[in-house]
Amino acid sequence: MNGPPPTGPAGGGGDGPPVAVRGCRVVTTSLSARLLIAEQLRALGGIDWSVVSGDAYPDAPPHLEVHHVPMRREPALTDPVAFWRLLRLFRHHRFAFVQTHTPKASLLALPAARLAGLTTIYTMHGCLFFRESSRRRNAAAWVFERWCCQWADRVFLQSAEDLEVVARVRICPPGKLRHIGNGIRLDRFPLTPPPPPRDQPTVVMISRLVAEKGCRDFLAVARALHASARFVLVGPADPDQRDALSAEECREAEQRWGVELVGGTDDVRPFLADADVVLLPSYREGMPRVAMEAAATGRPVVAYDVRGVREVLDPATGLLVPVGDLAALTAKVAELLGDPEQRAALGRRCAAHVARYSEDAVAERLRAAYRELEAAASPTR
Repeated sequence: MNGPPPTGPAGGGGDGPPVAVRGCRVVTTSLSARLLIAEQLRALGGIDWSVVSGDAYPDAPPHLEVHHVPMRREPALTDPVAFWRLLRLFRHHRFAFVQTHTPKASLLALPAARLAGLTTIYTMHGCLFFRESSRRRNAAAWVFERWCCQWADRVFLQSAEDLEVVARVRICPPGKLRHIGNGIRLDRFPLTPPPPPRDQPTVVMISRLVAEKGCRDFLAVARALHASARFVLVGPADPDQRDALSAEECREAEQRWGVELVGGTDDVRPFLADADVVLLPSYREGMPRVAMEAAATGRPVVAYDVRGVREVLDPATGLLVPVGDLAALTAKVAELLGDPEQRAALGRRCAAHVARYSEDAVAERLRAAYRELEAAASPTR
C-alpha cells in the first residue's frame, strides 16, 4: 500500500492494541452502496469502513462513516469539482486503501486517491468491453477501463470470464487482476416452494428502470404475453441515466399492458416468493446478484446469454437466450408459463447451481486480497 497504512487487524504496529485498518469504498449513489457493498461491509469485520457517496445516504448503518461528494452518473460540468473534493478528502483522511465501485466513482476517485498517495482498488462490476457491443462502444469502453486500471494498484473482478478478457485485450496487466467473484447470503434466500397453480402466473423482473438492464425488453415481453400472465417490475426509476425509461413508457406499460411498477424495495424476497418466472434480459452484467437470489429460492430465471450471467445460470438449462433476441425471449417465457412442472424442475436446478455463490466466500477472498496488499506495503524486517 502507498504511504504508511494503519496497523492491520493482525497487529504489529507498536506496543499498543491492534488498530483496525481504515478502508474507504466510493460509489456514485447510495443505492449502489445498499445493493452492491452493504453485505460485504457487514461481513468484513476488523476494518473501519467509510463510504463516499455521490448523493445523500441518510439510512446508512450507524457504525459507518459517510462522506457526501456530489457526483452524477453521466458526464457533467461538475465532475472537476467532484474530483477536487475527493482529492482533498483523501489527503485529509489518509485511508489505508480506497476501493471504488460504479463507473463515475471509479473515473474520478481512482486518480484522486493515487494523487493523494493512497492505495487504490478498482472493482469491476462487469467489464464495459464485451463481445456483443458495437466497435464504437467497445473503443470507448476500452479507453475507460484502461484509464481506471492504470490508476489502480489492484483490480478486483466479479466474473471469471472478465478475468480472461481483460488481460487478453490488454486493458490491464494480469499481475494486477484478482478474481473476487460475487455472492449472496444464502440463509436469506432459501429454496421455497413455487406458488400454487393459478390462471395467470406471475413474471417478475427486479432492476433499475434503464434500457441496459433490459427493462424495455421486459415490457416487450409483457406486451406480447399480458393476456396470459401478470407482469411485475420491481425497482427504482433512474432519471440520471440517459437510457432511463421515460414516464410515458411506464404509464403506457401500466395502462395498456397491466404491468405493475412497484418501485424500489429493500427486500425483494416477497416478490421472488410470488414469482413463477424471473426475467433478467440485461445486456451487461458482472455477476448479477438478482439472478443468484432468484435462483437460490428455486425460481427459473430467463436471461440473455451474456458474460457473468452464464456463470450464475447453467447454460444447460436452456434458460439463456441470445442477446437482444426478443422472439426467443418471449417464446421461452411463454413455454414456462404453460408448464408448471417444467418451471419447478428448472427452479430446483437453478437453486442447486447457485448454491456455490456465498457472500461469506467473497468476504474471505477480499480479506486475502487486502492482506496481500498490506503485506506488500509492510517494510522488510
